[in-house]
Amino acid sequence: MNTDKCLSFYLNNGTLKGHFCRLTHSTAEALKNHNYPKKINKLLAEMTAISQCFTMDVKSDTQATMQLTGTSPVKLALVNSRNCESFRCCATLDSASEADLEELSVPQLFGQKGMLVFTIDFENQHYQTIIELSASNLQECFQHYFIQSQQIPTIVMLCSSDEENNISSAALILQRIPATRDTDSAEENDVWLEASCLASTVKHKELLNSDLPLEKFINLVFGSLTPIVSRETHLTFKCTCNHEKIVSIVKNLDGQNPDREIDVICEYCNKKYTIDKKEIDS
Repeated sequence: MNTDKCLSFYLNNGTLKGHFCRLTHSTAEALKNHNYPKKINKLLAEMTAISQCFTMDVKSDTQATMQLTGTSPVKLALVNSRNCESFRCCATLDSASEADLEELSVPQLFGQKGMLVFTIDFENQHYQTIIELSASNLQECFQHYFIQSQQIPTIVMLCSSDEENNISSAALILQRIPATRDTDSAEENDVWLEASCLASTVKHKELLNSDLPLEKFINLVFGSLTPIVSRETHLTFKCTCNHEKIVSIVKNLDGQNPDREIDVICEYCNKKYTIDKKEIDS
């Protein structure tokens, strides 16, 4: 399978590292039961792809959540993933027309106080990153984050497509590993410049090309820098909801004492659960 994978790789004997994720079938599966506008489908698909790249360096049991929050017309876009192997996603938005949304930038989609919050939990550790929604699209938002916050030379490429219900996305992150005293900084500068030039030749349609295996893509683009793949994961859509979990959630809601059965719909997969009053009272 050439899609729904994420690769970690090194270039030039480990002086540069990268992550490349391409998703097609899993994002289509995750979004098929929703009726989101194309703009939101593409946004969630891009969030899913790049969140996997952010967690590829963590090989222990990992929970990651990427959420965009705001006021209007979109209140929430959320992706929750586990171990770079499975994910689920959802969005909450006003009833704006698809045409109206299509013309809006990322900050305009989320209105006042819009922000991106990315959280990783692993081995009893909790890391959180907050990214300002100051650029027109997600790629530029993340590029700005790396420049301002991490101050590590980084290239971010992020794109998506939603054509005839075929929702796909791809993310590529390339970073220069900080030099040590034993390395030649001038030589590493030249290597980074070469890698940057090679990356600049890549078009979005090439990142999304599901006919081209990820490994072959990396070798075609960065072959002169001797790429070595260090990790590969396959990603699927998986919602963890079930009847027992829904009953437990309803029981814990304050003031929840219905006199009849109630219906609950999972925001991630849109599955409907009917909960009987006896289950809540038990």
